[in-house]
Amino acid sequence: MGTIRNLVTCIGLAWLIFATPTTVAAQLRDGTIVHVRLVSPITSENAKAGDSLPFVVTRDVVVDGAVVIARKTPAAGLIVAARRANWGFIYHRPLLSFAFVQTMAVDGQSIRLRATNPFGQVNINRGDYNHDLQWATEGDTFEAWVAGDYALNVR
Repeated sequence: MGTIRNLVTCIGLAWLIFATPTTVAAQLRDGTIVHVRLVSPITSENAKAGDSLPFVVTRDVVVDGAVVIARKTPAAGLIVAARRANWGFIYHRPLLSFAFVQTMAVDGQSIRLRATNPFGQVNINRGDYNHDLQWATEGDTFEAWVAGDYALNVR
């Protein structure tokens, strides 16, 4: 009777060990590209420096076969500079720039983001098409980079 009980206990423990999902530490490296899409439109007419911008991740970010940042995850940005066109004594062109701030990993860890240029911001420049206004629509997509290295727990 004791042998059968020990055998059943060992089988039960083995089942628990193999049935428990294992977590793996994935290394999300600095400079990994995160594709994001703007959720609401912005213009140089009504944007102000310091306004927050909502983004959404458009593609899964995969590291070593595991998804570390899931598609449809919200991301945040911030208006860095905005200026309306000014026809005063000297004409001032409109200006619109923003920076990426952060998104979330699948394990709930906050991931800092940055722009791909050396200044860390995205400058919207529609050229002379409409010289009084700079804008970005809710369908515009951008590439953000991961800022820093992260160790993430994924299943």
